[in-house]
Amino acid sequence: MSPSSSSPASEGADTSALRVALFIGFVWLLALVAVALSWLVAGPPTNLPALVLLVLVAVAGWLGRDNLVGTRIRFSFVSIVVLASIVITGPAGAALVGGGANLVRFRKMPHRARVFNTGMFAFIGAAGGLVYLGVGGRADVATLHSASTLLLEVGLPLVAADVAQCLVNALLLAAVQTIATATPLRTQVWGLLATTGPAYIGYGLIGFLFVVLWIPAQVGWFSAILVLAPLFVARWAFAQYGDELQAHERTLRALVTAVETKEPHNAGHSERVAQLSEWMAEAAMLGHKEIEDIRTAGMLHDVGKVAMPTRLLGSRQAHTDDDLATMAGHALAGVELVKDVDFLSGSVDGIAHHHERYDGRGYPDGLAGEEIPMAARLIAVADGFECLTSARSYRPGLPVDAALAVVRGQSGTQFDPQVVELLAKALSRHEWSVTERTPDELASAGVALDHDEPEVSDHIATTERLRALITGRAAAGLHHAGGEVR
Repeated sequence: MSPSSSSPASEGADTSALRVALFIGFVWLLALVAVALSWLVAGPPTNLPALVLLVLVAVAGWLGRDNLVGTRIRFSFVSIVVLASIVITGPAGAALVGGGANLVRFRKMPHRARVFNTGMFAFIGAAGGLVYLGVGGRADVATLHSASTLLLEVGLPLVAADVAQCLVNALLLAAVQTIATATPLRTQVWGLLATTGPAYIGYGLIGFLFVVLWIPAQVGWFSAILVLAPLFVARWAFAQYGDELQAHERTLRALVTAVETKEPHNAGHSERVAQLSEWMAEAAMLGHKEIEDIRTAGMLHDVGKVAMPTRLLGSRQAHTDDDLATMAGHALAGVELVKDVDFLSGSVDGIAHHHERYDGRGYPDGLAGEEIPMAARLIAVADGFECLTSARSYRPGLPVDAALAVVRGQSGTQFDPQVVELLAKALSRHEWSVTERTPDELASAGVALDHDEPEVSDHIATTERLRALITGRAAAGLHHAGGEVR
């Protein structure tokens, strides 16, 4: 390839990088305008020694942040220091504290990320300060000693500033991620608010305590030391939560590995179904918790295969109806494996019902239409599409457009038509590639049609004896009532 030529992928990456760079410039413009406005409204920063100390405290706060598993956002407690700085040094000072702390923080990071964070926190500081003053917050609090006055003229305005900072932080972070990854803005915003919003409640309370200790209580700079203790306690709590989520992730990986060990020719299937399910859930604009549960259910939808006879997973001959009935038991077998795991409770319906059909001729319960849980309808489409785009011993993987056409052909019978269109929308936003297999992997898969093939689903739907056999075995195993497995 000549130096002047480029691939579509590289051109797309360059375009995305340019959009991100332009957005960072826009954030800096917002920051400069907000700082200038706060300077005009409230004057230059006050108490310069305090400003320098607060920058150092904020930098120390970066040492007290931990990464929460399941998000791509790192938490810090710098927002508390920036919030308190609004009162201690003025809105312009708060902007300098937020921006300065990010500029000099002792951690290696991409230059672009440092520039974005510096501009964002400068804007957050100035914007929070303007909100504080706009709702009646007192600029001079040294003469305030009454608890009720402090609460009304400092505490409540700081809460309003805290909310403003939370929203600005979520919007700007969500926007830059949307620009970089093409994921829906609403999903990013709600995901961030769901994880950072509760933390900001604590940020506001500690920020108010910081101000009261520093000025009315006349503790001064020593209040910074007093505040650092609860900051690091909060960090510890976040770290424990992060450890718990990491343990959950390890559990998921172990379960998926158990399936792939029995079915090596299908390695990666669960991860890809989970990804497709997540993209469709985002396109449906579901809530953050629902999306997480759907992704988890997608990861574990085939976990019940660990209870299936190995001979059926790589059969050297076509499956008989009895074989298919046995294979159909993997849905409820998966429920049996995960139903008593608390953090997987929101994923049980998706696992149990991902082979139900929109026309009511699926299994295990023969649910139809919207009787089928939304998670199961999403996973069903993702499962079928992933199967079609993966190479099999009896056919190559279908191109994306061809596989989507097959899925659309099953719309209204096997699949929910609205969910099929969510798949089309997701594929228009994200790149999907055909999964190739090595000759050894294809040889180990046997010759039997994969149970996720639409052809197999149609065979079960139109063979009354087979459907009766499958539903009879399901009835003998687990009873479903009101969407709950009992």
